[in-house]
Amino acid sequence: MPTLNKIFDKCGVALYQNESLDLDHYYQEPYQDEGDEIKVIGEPFETDKSKKIRKYDLYVEDRTFSNFSFFMDGSRRTYKIGDIVIEGKKIYPVVVAQIRAGCTERGSKKKLHSHQAIQRKNLLLLSDKVNTVDFKEIQQRITRTKVAQEMFLEVVEYRFEPEKHNIPVNAAIAKANTMMHDMEIEILSNMVKSGVLDTDRMLVVDGPLQFLRQDTGKTEFADLFYNVIGVSKSFNPMLPTSSKSKRGGTQIGAELLKLEYGERTPVFLKENDRGRRFGVWYLRIRPKNKVSNPLEGIIKIEKMVLEDYYDSGIPTDVVDTISLSLLNEGSPTCYGRDERWASHLYPVYLTETLIKSTFESDLVFINNFKRDFR
Repeated sequence: MPTLNKIFDKCGVALYQNESLDLDHYYQEPYQDEGDEIKVIGEPFETDKSKKIRKYDLYVEDRTFSNFSFFMDGSRRTYKIGDIVIEGKKIYPVVVAQIRAGCTERGSKKKLHSHQAIQRKNLLLLSDKVNTVDFKEIQQRITRTKVAQEMFLEVVEYRFEPEKHNIPVNAAIAKANTMMHDMEIEILSNMVKSGVLDTDRMLVVDGPLQFLRQDTGKTEFADLFYNVIGVSKSFNPMLPTSSKSKRGGTQIGAELLKLEYGERTPVFLKENDRGRRFGVWYLRIRPKNKVSNPLEGIIKIEKMVLEDYYDSGIPTDVVDTISLSLLNEGSPTCYGRDERWASHLYPVYLTETLIKSTFESDLVFINNFKRDFR
């Protein structure tokens, strides 16, 4: 029976399977808002134009209410299993990945359960420097085997751009992330079509709304996110809050040190490369005396802006309702179960745990690629 090496060799591509490398542990996990940018801190991007920190009276507010009922997360595991030599000149890594996406729902009895099936894919990622004919032959030889079909394995290309990815494995990881986001958008589309989302049954996406490659540029795409927010538990405190044309701008971390428990920043304006606008704000969900450093216990919240609010900004009452709901979602905590507990919302933690439980162990998954492909 042919091994992976023999399949590549038959297609005229040399594969060297060296010691497998767990890329998620070898490389430091980036901030969730990697590559993000905030416009100049000027007029707040909400209807209340006060530049002051917003405070909530947690003794007066209803601490049991939340307008969130759905929680979505995507997760991946990536490994380098070898290298290929192209045209006898350049070496590119061969990366395999497990990607998952899923959503949970909190029902009328306040219990969390899975909403729709968890989407799963396993990937073998090759550089697009492999010529098209050889790639197609490798893809066909692998995917028609019983082993690949049992694994739900897809053979896909990644494109390495040095100015963007730094090293080729980053390009492969980025491709896996893009396909994971595709699955999240599919889940969200199904939820919108079925009408389960509403203003009092909103969805929290774990992480920022980084769906640039999936963005069609049309109004319909923004409509998907009408009742959706993104919440990042890790963010770059050195993110500049002034435009690149200005020097000496304030870094966001300096502003966040001022936040006390139950306080938020004004809403900042963010635009992505497609010109899509977002309202971004930060909220402290843990008291300072309960965390180990002053930036723990703060979350970054992101909401896509509809065309009606492109100029005026997000209505402040909407921002306040979302913020109070997230404060309420901060209890109970996953303290002791996750080192990120201070910035982790418990329903998101449970969703993440559910999705990660569907991963094969690293050893079992990597060994699949050392077997005969039959």
